[in-house]
Amino acid sequence: MQSVGERLKQARVAAGLSLRELAQRVGLSAMAISKYENDQVVPGSEMLIRLGDALGVKAGYFHRPLQVEVRRPAYRRHSRLGKKAQGVIEGGIKEFLERYLQVEEVFEPERVPCFEWPPSCSGTLGCVEQAEEFAAGLRQDWGLGEDPIANLCETLEDRGVKVVLLAGLGDGFDGYSCWANGSVPVVAGRSGEEVPGDRLRFTLAHELGHLLLEEHVADGVDVERACHRFAGALLVPETAARREVGGARGQIGFGELLSLKHKWGLSMGAWLYRLADLNVITASRHQAFRRVFSANGWHKREPGDPVEPERTERFERLVERAVAEDIISVSRAADFLGKPLIQVRREMAWPKGEACVS
Repeated sequence: MQSVGERLKQARVAAGLSLRELAQRVGLSAMAISKYENDQVVPGSEMLIRLGDALGVKAGYFHRPLQVEVRRPAYRRHSRLGKKAQGVIEGGIKEFLERYLQVEEVFEPERVPCFEWPPSCSGTLGCVEQAEEFAAGLRQDWGLGEDPIANLCETLEDRGVKVVLLAGLGDGFDGYSCWANGSVPVVAGRSGEEVPGDRLRFTLAHELGHLLLEEHVADGVDVERACHRFAGALLVPETAARREVGGARGQIGFGELLSLKHKWGLSMGAWLYRLADLNVITASRHQAFRRVFSANGWHKREPGDPVEPERTERFERLVERAVAEDIISVSRAADFLGKPLIQVRREMAWPKGEACVS
C-alpha cells in the first residue's frame, strides 16, 4: 500500500501542479509539501482535506487501499506532448482505474468480465499486412461477425478491456494504452465531447492494437503502421469493405464516403486509407484525395455531420447496481463517482422509495 506522501505526489502530478503551485493553493511553502511527499511529516486530517480540495480529490483518496500500477504504456500522440502532460494523463488514468477496480471488487468475480487473451492473437507478425489477420481473428474470437460495431467502447468493456475517456487535455493527446496491475488491459482516448465519434473509435482500436500486437511484431516491422492497419481492419473487415465499394475503383465520391463513415463509424480519411491498403484505390489516387482533404482543412474537421460520440457507462452502472443491491451506500457511491453526495442522490433518485420500479 502506498504511503500518504506517495499518494500526494501522484495526485499533484495528475493535477499538473508543481510543488510551488500546490503550496500556494494551500498556503504552505514548497518545502512543507516536499516533506509531506517524502513522508518526513504526515499531514493531519484538516490539511488532507485542504490538499484534496486543491487537487480535486477527496481526502479518502490519500488512504485508498487499492492502487494501480501500469506497465508498457504507449501513446498515440503528437510530438508536443511533454512529460508534464504525460504525468497528468497517467495520473488521471490511474486515479480512475483505482475507483473502477475497487467497485468491481464488491461483486463476486464471476459477475465481472475478465479479459482473456484472444487465441487468434498469437504467433509472429512478420509484416504490416498481417495485422489484417490478427483483426479478422479477433472479430471471430469475439463473435463480432462482419457487421459494423455499434458501440466500440461497450464492446471492449464487455470483454474485460477498461476504457478511459479523458477531457480537457487539448489536441496534443489522442490515445494511450497500458496494462494495469499486470493483467488488466486499458485503452484511453479523449472524451467524446471533444473529438468526433469516428476519431475516438479509431484511436481506441489503434490502442487495442498496441496491447495485442506489440509482443508479436517482428524486428523491422513498423508498430504504428501495424496498429493503424489493425484498427482499420477491426472496424471494417476486408470482405465487408469490398462488398461496400466493389473492386478496383478509379474514383469514389464524397457522398459515398460520408455514407460509409456513418454506417461503419470510420472517418472518411480512414476509409481512404483502408481502400488504399486493400488496393481498391491506387496510391496515387489516395495521395490526390489527401491533397484535397488538406487544402480544405478536412484532415482536421471533415465535411458533413460528425459521427455521434461514444462513451462508456459501465463504471457508472456498476456503482448504481452496487447501491441498488445494498452492497454500498449512496455516500460511498459518491466517493466512487467523484461527485457531491447531493448530486448523486438526485441522479439516482434516492432514497429508494422515490424511484423503484415494481
